[in-house]
Amino acid sequence: MKEKLVFVIFVVIAIAMIGIGGYYYYTYYGVPRCPACGMIITPEMDANYKVIDVTTNQRIYTCCPGCMLRLVAAYPNLHIEALDSWYGTAAPKIIIEIRNGSVISVDPPTTRLLLGAAITNSCSSNRIAINETSVELLLKYGYNENNPLTVFKTQLPANTPVRTIEQALPGLKAKGIAYVPPSMAFIASIIIIGIIILIIGIFTYKKLVKPMSKPTTPSTKL
Repeated sequence: MKEKLVFVIFVVIAIAMIGIGGYYYYTYYGVPRCPACGMIITPEMDANYKVIDVTTNQRIYTCCPGCMLRLVAAYPNLHIEALDSWYGTAAPKIIIEIRNGSVISVDPPTTRLLLGAAITNSCSSNRIAINETSVELLLKYGYNENNPLTVFKTQLPANTPVRTIEQALPGLKAKGIAYVPPSMAFIASIIIIGIIILIIGIFTYKKLVKPMSKPTTPSTKL
C-alpha cells in the first residue's frame, strides 16, 4: 500500500508538470496573439485587420488600430488592410502602406485613428474611421451594434484623441512591442522535468515492490 501511494504521488506531480507545460505552449504559441500587447486574437480581430510584413510576406495579427501601428517598431515594412470600426464591410477597406517605418500612403486619406487607449490604457478604446462621419458616430456611440464584426463593444472615453495615420505613427511606434511570451526553452524544461519525475516514480515503485530475496540457511551436517 505504501509503495502504491509513493508511486501515485510521483505520477500526479509528473502529470501536473507536463500538463502545465502543455497549457503554456497552447496558450502562448497555439493560438494567435497580438505581438504588441499579447491579447488573444478573436475572429472579429482577424476579420478587421490584415497586416502583412512585406519583407517576409508573413501575416502579423493585431487586436486594434493602435497595436497595428505599434507593430512598425519591429516590422518597418507593412501592408495594412483594415475595416472601418463603424461601417465594417459596408465601407471600402482602408489601405495603409508603410515602408522603412514611415507612412507611404493611406487610402482613403480621410482615415483617422481614435486613440482612446491614450486615456484608458486599454486596446478596447481604439478605433479606426474611414471618414469624419464615422469618427463622429464612434465618438458618440463607441460602436455600431449592427456591425457583426465589431471588435470591442465599449464606449470611448471623453476627449478621445483623433489622429491621422501620419500623426499617430511616431508615438505608437515609439511605444513598440511590449508583449514577451514565456520562452520555448522554459516551457520545454517544465515538460522535461515532468517526464523525469515520472521515470523516477516508475523506478522507485519497481524498487519498492521488488520481492526481497530470502536469506539462505546454511546446511547442517548430520
